[in-house]
Amino acid sequence: MTGTVVGYDPGGNGKHGLAWATVRDGRIDSVTTKTLGNVEEVLASIRKIGTLLGLGIDTLTCWGTGDGGWRPADRRLRRNYDAVKRSVIAPNSLAGSMIVSGMAVLLAVRRALPGVFVTETHPKVLYYELSGGQHHDYRGPNISVMNKWLRGELADDVAPRDDHQWDAAISILPVVRWRDKTWQNDLHAGGRLVQPCGGTAYVWPIELP
Repeated sequence: MTGTVVGYDPGGNGKHGLAWATVRDGRIDSVTTKTLGNVEEVLASIRKIGTLLGLGIDTLTCWGTGDGGWRPADRRLRRNYDAVKRSVIAPNSLAGSMIVSGMAVLLAVRRALPGVFVTETHPKVLYYELSGGQHHDYRGPNISVMNKWLRGELADDVAPRDDHQWDAAISILPVVRWRDKTWQNDLHAGGRLVQPCGGTAYVWPIELP
């Protein structure tokens, strides 16, 4: 497995987090992070990448058809992570930047690369799970704590400068772990979903009931 993995955290103007990791023989060599102005800048950066191994994106990659737009994956996260369940929001209540910007990037990438692997991510809950119960709070003294933890998971050179970059960087991890077969749990498996971009995963480090 050699190429580049991209992580993306959609936001408002000037708050689009993008990260990409150079992967060589399954090992992350280096990670670069940026905060960009809009979707067009994000797509321009992704187009410069060579072999794209996958995209981890902190937004909805598919839709549910029940009350509130809730999907099976959302309900499983809320059920299993009570301490941080407030960060798992009903899809119908999410900010437009997540629904519009995130889907715009995903549609454009899939149009250019129909077979590229895509996984949804949830940085706040993922950090809580992997860090042994630490809360995502990227400010003050927590910045250095969270950056140090991230370096241990990705590469020594990863250095986010804001929470958008941090969320984009951690979104790389599920792609790499899925590709190296370390994590093989997909929260989107089972249940009715509307998938406008084709099949996507929701890679998770442990199996959830």
